[in-house]
Amino acid sequence: MEQMSATPVAVQNSPSAAKKTLIAIAIILAMAISFFLGRSTAPTAAPAEDPSAPAGESQTQQAAPQQPGPEFAPSLEDPQLLEVVRAEPKRDENDTRALGDPNAPVVMVAFEDFSCPMCTVFFENVYPELQGFVTAGELRIEFRDLSIFPNYGSDKAARGARAAANQGKFWEFTETAYSEAGAGNHPTYDDARVLEIAEKISVADMAKFEADYNSEEIANAVQDETHYALATLGITGTPFFIINDTVISGARPADYFIKTIENQLELAK
Repeated sequence: MEQMSATPVAVQNSPSAAKKTLIAIAIILAMAISFFLGRSTAPTAAPAEDPSAPAGESQTQQAAPQQPGPEFAPSLEDPQLLEVVRAEPKRDENDTRALGDPNAPVVMVAFEDFSCPMCTVFFENVYPELQGFVTAGELRIEFRDLSIFPNYGSDKAARGARAAANQGKFWEFTETAYSEAGAGNHPTYDDARVLEIAEKISVADMAKFEADYNSEEIANAVQDETHYALATLGITGTPFFIINDTVISGARPADYFIKTIENQLELAK
């Protein structure tokens, strides 16, 4: 997971501070799960030979059994935290950056940065595997900007995606940007690169696209959504996902997302 340096969150008597504290706790829990999953699947070192054993006699030791990692993200249990995460889906039928039925039983709110390598991993390896849930009306995906790498031009890509969304091409822009990002590196965007993607996806009105892309309104929207995620929710890394009553921090395997969605579908019945 791509992360910025986190600052300890003090508990204050305000709704925003409460949200920040609660989501920070969720991030810590998600990272802890990831840590223990990594430990459970790490290779075990070969046992050392006992120097007291007779020459030529090999010593074999049985490695301790490994504990399997969690198969899916568990539902959060704290009532205040549940209140926060349940408030995030908008279910707005006019949201041009959302994919799927507004009334789908499961909503994934995805906080992404266009220059984040792990966001690229998600869009390349996981996102295609979720389309069956979207087509079946079981899952809705709502995109949120969290542009923490403006030094790589991720805010420019976010502005381009919003300009494309104004012409019904948000997901085409986003999918193309991530598919051409390249593995393992921070994708870099400038004005020319953004326009190139827009032309590649056949945006109908390029003059409108450029005007929207350069507009103060869209620039402010990207900044405001990023600030909300950072300052109000306390999310400091991308990608980050709220899926009904649970959260996933980082790019996990597709099967982990699938099982999490299936579990939330079952709980939503």
